[in-house]
Amino acid sequence: MTRLILRTPGRLHFGLLSWGSKAPRQFGGVGLMVESPGLELLAEPSETWRAEGPLAGRALEVAARVAARLADRGFPAGPASLVIRKAPTEHVGLGVGTQLGLGVARLLCEMAGHTRPTVEELAGLAGRGLRSGIGLHGFALGGLVVDGGRRGPEGIPPLLARLEFPEEWSVLLVIPRRGAGLHGLPEVRAFAELPPSPESLTDRLCRLVLLGLLPAVVERDLPRFGEALEEIQRRVGQGFAPAQGGTFARPELEAIADRLRAEGLQGVGQSSWGPTLYGFSDAPLEGRRALLGRLESRHGLGPGEVFWTPASNRGATLDAPGD
Repeated sequence: MTRLILRTPGRLHFGLLSWGSKAPRQFGGVGLMVESPGLELLAEPSETWRAEGPLAGRALEVAARVAARLADRGFPAGPASLVIRKAPTEHVGLGVGTQLGLGVARLLCEMAGHTRPTVEELAGLAGRGLRSGIGLHGFALGGLVVDGGRRGPEGIPPLLARLEFPEEWSVLLVIPRRGAGLHGLPEVRAFAELPPSPESLTDRLCRLVLLGLLPAVVERDLPRFGEALEEIQRRVGQGFAPAQGGTFARPELEAIADRLRAEGLQGVGQSSWGPTLYGFSDAPLEGRRALLGRLESRHGLGPGEVFWTPASNRGATLDAPGD
């Protein structure tokens, strides 16, 4: 077996549609895959299990879990060397854990001769998809994704819609280096303590997705897309305010979001628990470059903290160089 290289897009989560123990379906949501920042993983056979690069320790933990589950299913995966060539920062709202888990699982499946695993299989092997299905279906397909939430503990949230995102719409990302979003046990506690989403809120969010966001993407209507997305963000942010202290995770993020709107960006919001912010524009390249300079100067952001990226209309890719 030769070396394998897997690349995944990043994931933006626009918001959940329902939460609380009485909801007939838990969570559900809508999100978008973006070209950068994504993951790039290299795997090849080795005499021992080892990993290097950012997230190496986490990758080894995932590999051990995946290898044991593959062996139980009749696909023994021998020791491998994993190199994480590129990876975003963890816990900033980009779905890194899901993309890493699915990526490692996909590589080990290939090395074990299980060459066509479904996304459901990958999620089970890696232990991902307990709440959101956006990162799962985005890993497989890319694009704008809507999942239908969970009816019970088994399986993964079903894919309801997947659309190609307009190539002429650029995505601005702001990823402040300071601070991280809720994750781990604090995130579990936050969901347990959050007031349940009222049925009227879920009804409104579903209407915004079905009759606002999705048609605007199909019709390439950026202002209507932005209008629907900002209302989704506002309503979801208000629902999560008891856990994060406000509509945004921190006051300075709200100030940056206000500046993005003032600069004419559409659909400004916070991905998941933040601190990653996003906005959309179809402005010419020169205007977008000038905006970066103004944001860096006004908010003290470095080049790695604010940048433009295309959406990703394809999921993860797997290559075997030299084959």
